[in-house]
Amino acid sequence: MDDNSRIGKLASIRYRGGVKGEEPADDRSSGEPLTVMLGDMSLPRGIEEAVLDMQVGEQRTIDIPCEKGYGEHQDKLANWYPKTMVDGGYDLAVGDVMFWTNQEDGRRMPVWVTEMTQDAVKLDFNHPFAGKTLTYWIELVDLK
Repeated sequence: MDDNSRIGKLASIRYRGGVKGEEPADDRSSGEPLTVMLGDMSLPRGIEEAVLDMQVGEQRTIDIPCEKGYGEHQDKLANWYPKTMVDGGYDLAVGDVMFWTNQEDGRRMPVWVTEMTQDAVKLDFNHPFAGKTLTYWIELVDLK
């Protein structure tokens, strides 16, 4: 169905999911639902497409290919930096998440520490779900 007349409306959803075959890493299945504006790109495209096709009260479990999730993993988005050029560079560990300020527009974005040497750190600007198929359970609680 993919009802485009819903673009711009507020959808209240509950959801649970993450990388297919792994334990859910993202869980808003209880408590207050998340309210998002449809079409504002705040949800991965695969989730938004499902919500556009759901009725209020409906629940659905979907698989989302990476192109409709967080995109393909891009090697060019993971780079080595001297620890002296990274805030707290010598205090970081593999697996840490830090925020990086884009010098061009001032946006702050999360980056993941993926590798280290004595004097350098590899920072990955890809979303951790990039390149992976996702599985999500979704409930459309309300639509206004």
